[in-house]
Amino acid sequence: MTLRLSQCCPFSQPAIHDGKTPDCVMKRLINALQFLYGWGRQKITGFCFLLMLLHGFSLLSYPSSIHAGQLSEYRLKVAFLYNFATYTEWPELPDQEITLCIYGDDPFGVLLEHIRQKKVSERELSIRHSKHLGDLPSCQIVFISRSAIGNLGEILDLLSNRPVLTIADTPGSGQQGVMLTMTLKDGKVTFEANLASAKRNGLRLSSQLLRFATEVYQ
Repeated sequence: MTLRLSQCCPFSQPAIHDGKTPDCVMKRLINALQFLYGWGRQKITGFCFLLMLLHGFSLLSYPSSIHAGQLSEYRLKVAFLYNFATYTEWPELPDQEITLCIYGDDPFGVLLEHIRQKKVSERELSIRHSKHLGDLPSCQIVFISRSAIGNLGEILDLLSNRPVLTIADTPGSGQQGVMLTMTLKDGKVTFEANLASAKRNGLRLSSQLLRFATEVYQ
């Protein structure tokens, strides 16, 4: 199966599942599934996200521009960040918002604006850039950038037994205890999951998400 995006949903704007407003291709798929199988919206939106993961969010090819290739990679990783949040359950959450903290140098830049204030568990997603280790326990999600990965042991020790979802895109960080690690392989963004770490910190990763992890550490 090949998923083709039309002009109303260009490759340069990857789909971000928000539970309410699927992209134009997903609308067509939703209508078909509702007609053929009578599925409800919640089941369909989960299926649509899994379909996108199955096809690996194929990257745009810009052989003449390294910068363009990097932009495509991190645009897709922003979409993964949001979907990771959507398919995670916390034991408890603040009343108003869920905070995603970027620890270390920010590789996403303005691309994070695509998910700022979107809804996660009926709360707005806020984004904060953190330079101080002591700020991290107040976050619900922490993305550990490559510039900060040298302090990974200290970061994980600080967040141990706290309901904070840890995410990175440095190879090997999942084996060291990071809960979700994005990787780039053959032009596609994939991910590994450390289910044991998530459970220790009281978080539940959806089975729908784990089904498409390339590796699950238990």
